[in-house]
Amino acid sequence: MAGRSLLPIALVVAVAIVVVGACSPQVAPPPPATTAPPTATPTLTPTSTPTAARPSPPASPSPAPSPTPSPTGATGTPPPLACAAQGGGDPNAQAQLTAIRTAHQPGFDRVVFEFGPSSAPVGAYGMPLYEVSVVTQFIGGGSGRPVPVDGNAFLQVRFRNASTVDPTTGTQTFTQTDIHPGLPLVREVKLIDDFERVMTWGLGLERLACAKITELAGPVRLVVDLPTPP
Repeated sequence: MAGRSLLPIALVVAVAIVVVGACSPQVAPPPPATTAPPTATPTLTPTSTPTAARPSPPASPSPAPSPTPSPTGATGTPPPLACAAQGGGDPNAQAQLTAIRTAHQPGFDRVVFEFGPSSAPVGAYGMPLYEVSVVTQFIGGGSGRPVPVDGNAFLQVRFRNASTVDPTTGTQTFTQTDIHPGLPLVREVKLIDDFERVMTWGLGLERLACAKITELAGPVRLVVDLPTPP
């Protein structure tokens, strides 16, 4: 009996639970979280950073021209490379020195070496080989000692296949070996050496001057012009 009486009660309770559940408000599940779309990262265009202009290196100053030294005293030291050596003549020519003439013209002093035919067995008459150059002193070929010449600067005039002595007779074709012309520039013209047909003359100058050389014929002459103040 007790079991039967409990059954209706259980049914009533079950029905009540169903009714209560049906009448209870339904709670909607929360909406899913909305994910915000990713924000586009702006692309940065690299900009070139202006490079500071490098200052130009300072221009190197032009070197000051070296002063040209002047001839010094009795040694006659010339300015380096002041006057280039000059030369000429015929290597097959032979000649005898017959005269030296000196003179002053407006603007220059002149020294002339004049030649005549030679009795040398080889070589025709003509301008012998020559060289004109600046030297600091003169050295005698036989003695090897300095030969003094009056002046503050010196020019050497050397001839080959020429002499003051005739090669056949041994007589002198020119006898003046030391000339003091008394010119504004040329103080002395002196025979330095005359051996085996190599003849050297020294010109002593008041100051250094570069020579202008001219060859002439009829008779054969070597003209040395040295500029002077007008």
